[in-house]
Amino acid sequence: MKKYYWTLVIIILLGIQACDIEEEIFDEALGEDLFETASAENLMAPAYNSLRQVYGHRVYFALQEYTSDEAILPTRQNDWFDGGTFQELHRHDWTPIHAYTVDTWNKLNTGIANASQAIAFLADGTSEKAEMIGLLSYYMYLTLDLFHQVPYRGVADINFNVPSQVLSGLEAMEVILENLEMAMPDLPTGRNSVRFTQDAANALMARMYLNRAVYADRYGTPNFRAEDMQRVIDLTSDIIQQGGYSMDNDYFSLFEVDNENHPEIIFAIKNEVTSPGIGGQSVTRNTTNGLSRGYFLVESRGIRGSDAGCTLPGFLSTWDMDNDPRFFKENYPRETGFIPLEQYRINRGFLMGQQFAAQFDDDGNFIRNDQGLIAIDTIRSTRDNTLANHSPEVNLIAINQSTGVRVAKWDIDLENENRNDTGVDIPIFRLAEMYLVRAEAYLRSGNTAAGLADINAVREARGGADFTLSSADLDDVLLERGFEFYWEYHRRTDQVRFGTWEESWTDKTGADVNRRVFPIPPASLQVTPGLEQNPGY
Repeated sequence: MKKYYWTLVIIILLGIQACDIEEEIFDEALGEDLFETASAENLMAPAYNSLRQVYGHRVYFALQEYTSDEAILPTRQNDWFDGGTFQELHRHDWTPIHAYTVDTWNKLNTGIANASQAIAFLADGTSEKAEMIGLLSYYMYLTLDLFHQVPYRGVADINFNVPSQVLSGLEAMEVILENLEMAMPDLPTGRNSVRFTQDAANALMARMYLNRAVYADRYGTPNFRAEDMQRVIDLTSDIIQQGGYSMDNDYFSLFEVDNENHPEIIFAIKNEVTSPGIGGQSVTRNTTNGLSRGYFLVESRGIRGSDAGCTLPGFLSTWDMDNDPRFFKENYPRETGFIPLEQYRINRGFLMGQQFAAQFDDDGNFIRNDQGLIAIDTIRSTRDNTLANHSPEVNLIAINQSTGVRVAKWDIDLENENRNDTGVDIPIFRLAEMYLVRAEAYLRSGNTAAGLADINAVREARGGADFTLSSADLDDVLLERGFEFYWEYHRRTDQVRFGTWEESWTDKTGADVNRRVFPIPPASLQVTPGLEQNPGY
């Protein structure tokens, strides 16, 4: 059968072993022969590696978090204005040419193209082809959720010389679900957090059925059908009951450098620092939003992080800060003194109040006492030299560099000097989500006891039996999702589904329902038949 293809830069992958999907530029070629002789892993790697680009700080993270009631990236003096891009996201007044909406659309379509290219050249009936259909489905889901319209070329007899068709709304969802069901028998079984498995497919389908009512009526009030909620319950129960995953009371272990195949992670984006350029800039950028590793951790290496985004006071006010172990983890004391170097790992969670860190001499070396312990004392912010005292109140035009509570959920990787490189994998699906998705489905179906039990399964895993709730409703599900998934790319989707997207929060008063979806870039409208601009743009 003739396979049609684009003229592309062919990325050949060397040194792939086991579950590693890593790529190096090997050659540029025109034609079909290189595709047909490439190994399955070589064909798959560009599709997997595109996830790292999609999940970048100015890409999917910006659209999901900086638009929400959870995060803000204010202008600090002359820093981080970036042409107003972050302010427009926060205020919900972006335009069709907003740089980050355009970039997200383009990177998602690159992921779709890379997965489709692999599908066209992988053998039918193989697990590798099924993986690529699964990954294509995930890229299509993200595009549907963000933009409502999805360019699509099918999964059989793909012809890249003709325009793609455009699917939208429920039609797109149904095609994605059909493809996942078709691929399911050939998908890998068992646990493998960095490959698309049957469990990843079930998790994706559960998330889609949970949001089906939103995709059916983008601008109205969602009608959550009983049959959709039952599908959510069935799919999540398959994952939960098989017993292959478990939650950890050390919440922050999920976001450590060595989190690959963590017992809770179902599917994650694999990041590595051993191959230059394929680390995940998204998690490193968003962990180093405070004083970062140039101040907290690293001696004589000149590494600095981003003194950028922070959380919002309204979001902070929802927390039980003193009792929720997900809010903060102290790895070294927040007081003046001396500690062993091996104890010095960045504190995690929400970095509120005066910050303390190691002190450096003029040569960039740790200040030590006679016993070799390193000195800990108050620190100052990176640009205006104010004391780093992170207060909750913050606005789009920040008073100084220090204001706003920073978030250090993700670990900092010291293996590479590039602040954009990390080995921390980015969880996409994990067991806690399956419990909270099922809890929401139970509550939307009227089964409050089962919903409460699932919420408490998560809370007990994190904080013990005394941390459970005595009652719960849908408001508690949204709260719990905020506590569990902050800084994990969920918030916009959750707010749209729960009907809080049009509410006001810090410097955001817009209530335009059209902002539930992002605009299609004008350049794509010009070249892709069938694409139409979304309402309100």
